Amino acid sequence: MKKTLISLSIAALSLGCAGLSPALAAPINEPPQISEADAQSAKDQAQAPRRQSSYDKLSEKARQYEVNPDLAPTDADYAKARQDRAEGKVTKRSQRTEIEEIRDQNNRITEYVVTPGSTKIPYSIENRSDRPNVNPGHSKDTLGTPKFINFGF
Repeated sequence: MKKTLISLSIAALSLGCAGLSPALAAPINEPPQISEADAQSAKDQAQAPRRQSSYDKLSEKARQYEVNPDLAPTDADYAKARQDRAEGKVTKRSQRTEIEEIRDQNNRITEYVVTPGSTKIPYSIENRSDRPNVNPGHSKDTLGTPKFINFGF
């Protein structure tokens, strides 16, 4: 078995070397030759329009919508806003964050309502200081998870 395996591998190696020798003997300085049909198909592929990416599709869709000039404020709108502000009809919004405390009938704080100055969208945090602590190692963990959406009926 060993003798046949060794003789087969020597035969395959000699045939492989014999097959590669003409390829190695070919001159290197000649350019590769292709047919006219292959050259024409390569040229057509290079000039063919490429597939649009999702960004190109979205930007083309966005260009379809025109800007409505009626939505932009005019000079008359700016003048009216300045006049209202001068007369005191419009109050400036505070950019400060406001924190309100909601208390129950025993004057204990039940929840905090936080209104950020940047968005003016309030959210509430429940106070759980009167409830038993679920994490005995963290005694200061008395506030609940913030509720950003409050459903009321």
